[in-house]
Amino acid sequence: MFLNNRDKCLVCLKPPEQGFELIKHHVSYFPETCCYVHYECHKKIHDGERSDLIQFEEGDSKKFYDLNKRENSE
Repeated sequence: MFLNNRDKCLVCLKPPEQGFELIKHHVSYFPETCCYVHYECHKKIHDGERSDLIQFEEGDSKKFYDLNKRENSE
């Protein structure tokens, strides 16, 4: 599930800069919830300025990508 689309950053609500795309940020891995943000806004999320956009536990990303890797190799 996505909380927004690639047209506007969920953090600053501005469109992507010309020549750049917004990047995908996982808000949660289980269930998978993502949003699109600028690279600089992504850093703000992980620096604690938008802790509401981190709803996962340490190690969840590794579990998520390990599961996806396993499912894609079958």
